[in-house]
Amino acid sequence: MSTSPLAIVRYPRHLTLRERPLPALHDGDLLVAPLLAGLCGTDLQVLRGERHDPASVLGHEGVVRIVACGRSAGAHWQPGQHVILNPTHPHDPAQLLGHLQDGLFQQRLRVPAGLVEAGLVVPLPVDLPAPLATLIEPLASVIYGLQLMARHKRPGPLLVYGDGTIGHLVARCARALLGPDSPVLLIHNSLSGLQWSQHHALAHTRCLLRDDPKLDARLRHSGATAAVLATPRNATLRSLAHALDYLADDAVIDLLGGVARGSPLAELPDVADLAAVRALNCGGLPEQGAFVHTRDRWRRPRVLFGHRGVATCHLVDSCRWLARQPELFMPLVTHQVPLEEAAALMQQIANSHDRLLHGRRFVKVAITINPCPAILRATPAEAMPCTP
Repeated sequence: MSTSPLAIVRYPRHLTLRERPLPALHDGDLLVAPLLAGLCGTDLQVLRGERHDPASVLGHEGVVRIVACGRSAGAHWQPGQHVILNPTHPHDPAQLLGHLQDGLFQQRLRVPAGLVEAGLVVPLPVDLPAPLATLIEPLASVIYGLQLMARHKRPGPLLVYGDGTIGHLVARCARALLGPDSPVLLIHNSLSGLQWSQHHALAHTRCLLRDDPKLDARLRHSGATAAVLATPRNATLRSLAHALDYLADDAVIDLLGGVARGSPLAELPDVADLAAVRALNCGGLPEQGAFVHTRDRWRRPRVLFGHRGVATCHLVDSCRWLARQPELFMPLVTHQVPLEEAAALMQQIANSHDRLLHGRRFVKVAITINPCPAILRATPAEAMPCTP
């Protein structure tokens, strides 16, 4: 690397790879080198103008290596450690890595002392194949949501809307976290997505196409008792309205996908703002979970909830899931690209909606930011930092 680290910088109409000054380190800060970072659906929404987040450098999914420690941080951390940065501060909505602050698509990043002290730097707890680093944060979000759902869900099928990374992660984890009586009905938006899922078929997951004329009959008799909306912001309300048609009474619904502020839905007349429902749970708080018990316009009882961010325990659980079953999750990392090619490829993906890259469907795109070993090593027990 040259003296000045490289970053993928976002401008109003384009992305470019450019040098940036090496960040100055203050007391308590950490200087880190992102190793691999995943391209998230919210990143694409920002690039398409569907979200208006101010960060000039995106990226919040991945693993970083500590390069240097500010004076007081050296008591708890050491250069060379592999750590995860939790992107969401549970108490400060103004802190959101890769959206409100510059993120991981750069070769050097300063982690301010306040975020270190808040416990948002998490030592990698297990050895992990490097590409799976890009799934730690999205899988942690899925684990968080399914654990909340399990508090209210009755036996019966789970409808999953969305065939991107989150939808596929839900399909891989649902029965383990909700019980064997929760088969997944994975509803796809495109034929190419359906074909990809069928090629990577999972037991106990039924793959369906949203435009299939037979879908109505199949869902009408499914007896589904829950739904996860793993959808981009512009599709969440439409998918929610669709799910309400088919869910059994007392069904529980996870608004995992984005929702614009102030969003109502005619089918849920007693809920004024679905974005507020989604924000009730943040970063693992409140511990008991927050839910909205309501009725749809046909007066059928529904349980709604949502969540933003994850807690440290969810990130640790995610790492352990990935390390235990790498063969289950590795197919989701469909592409790995170097930093030097990533800006052009990100722009290409943002300009298209067909999820094709290099002639193949992509699920998770991993970007190599700095040289990275094939296996990311956990922090040895004797070097584990104290809880800040």
